[in-house]
Amino acid sequence: MICTLTKKISILVVSGLLIAVIGLVMYCTFPMFMDSEIKKRLVLKEGSQTYKYWKDVPVPIYIHFYFFNITNREEIWDLTNKPVLEELGPYTFREAREKINITWNENGTVSYKQIRRWYYQPDRTNGSLDDIVTTLNVPMVAAATRGKQMNEDMVFFALDEIFSQLNCSWFVQKTVRELLFEGYEDKLMKIAKTFMNLPYDKFGWFYKRNDTDDGEITSFTGATDIQEVDEIDTWNGVQSVTAFEPPCNMINGSAGDMWPPTKSHRDYVTLFVTDICRSLSFSYLATTDVKGIRAYRYWADDKQLDNGKYNPENKCFCPEGICLPAGGLNVSSCKFDAPAVVSYPHFLFADSIYSQGVIGMKPNPQEHRMYLDIVPEMGVPLGVAARMQINIVFEAIPNITQFENITNRIYFPILWFSETAVAGDDIISQLNLVLNTVPLITNVISFFMVSVGGFLILSAFVLAILFALGKINDQPKTLSCLSLTGDKKVSSGKESEPSYTAVSSGK
Repeated sequence: MICTLTKKISILVVSGLLIAVIGLVMYCTFPMFMDSEIKKRLVLKEGSQTYKYWKDVPVPIYIHFYFFNITNREEIWDLTNKPVLEELGPYTFREAREKINITWNENGTVSYKQIRRWYYQPDRTNGSLDDIVTTLNVPMVAAATRGKQMNEDMVFFALDEIFSQLNCSWFVQKTVRELLFEGYEDKLMKIAKTFMNLPYDKFGWFYKRNDTDDGEITSFTGATDIQEVDEIDTWNGVQSVTAFEPPCNMINGSAGDMWPPTKSHRDYVTLFVTDICRSLSFSYLATTDVKGIRAYRYWADDKQLDNGKYNPENKCFCPEGICLPAGGLNVSSCKFDAPAVVSYPHFLFADSIYSQGVIGMKPNPQEHRMYLDIVPEMGVPLGVAARMQINIVFEAIPNITQFENITNRIYFPILWFSETAVAGDDIISQLNLVLNTVPLITNVISFFMVSVGGFLILSAFVLAILFALGKINDQPKTLSCLSLTGDKKVSSGKESEPSYTAVSSGK
């Protein structure tokens, strides 16, 4: 078959265009295809890879506890100096989470309870669980505060007598293990249980919390709308809490396992925290790198615990319209009416009135702020640092002898904790494959195809120019046959090699 130069040029142009267009289409459509596939795989459904990681969180989570040890209790008792505090710790525990009683609902939600277990990590601890901490006598202060709220002479008289008979002091000395999970017996609590419905027989900040859940959570699976994946629908069957006024009482945000994909700098990330009965909103802070994976860092900013002074929408976080100074959240109605106030560690971003009451606060944004590192394409958290401080309101109560001479209200720091998690290498490798390797290979193939297509078109263009300039012609030469010419020659007794002459057809 005779192939003319014109046909060759046509074939090169058509082939080049086809290959280049395929490469260009692959480059343009792959991100949309990838985004669609990611969204499909993020939907929570039994048996999926997402479900596997959601049910039993594979990310290593550590919670670090720091206690504030009182170093001058005699001076405080004598009202001659502010409390001088020293930070002890961290006392570190590994946290394991497991979802149980999983029920799939017809409206695109799933109900479950999440069991949390803590395991002591001595190699990550500075000190030991037997360290002695001098701290505020919380049962005594809580009882006195409750008496102030009741405002009845008989109650004041009873508390005064009980405190005197038991020789109660403002301070106690207990081990870290007692203050955390083991709890310690308190005579005041024993008396109170005889006429009050107290939930515990001992006092400890995490007493009876190990191997328990925080209630039933119902969240959306993303099957009907991926932008609602892991968004909480109800907590213990309700969509609002009683601790705060509307609209601050609404249960909004994620349960903390994942967020909707395709996040941007303008988006807020919302998390519902059962321990404080409210949602926290995180705003974009910076783009960061977590083991080679690009992530957006969202943080709970300096106005998140505002009382309405800077953000009027936060006014409803003031119980009965009584607001604390900015930077502290009253969680008494969430925690059995205990006079508890939550802040960032060391009163970071809080009104100066908080730190003025004590000596020893050293706020540092790098160590004390709360943030989430989230993969924007998938809504998956790669790094988490949840940090909160527990403080107790310590103030004068004129009708109780032991509290009547206190001069100033003090927001007494007790402890702060940092719950941190960073994705393991197995998750990082999978994310790296999906987010980096596969797109890179696709782009390389796309650019290669476009380059090959461009080369073929360029070759056709060069041939066309050469033909137009007369450098080449369009008449192909074909070989029709070979003829053998010349006889075998003998030289020195040897035969010479035969020679062949091509005979042009038609001549």
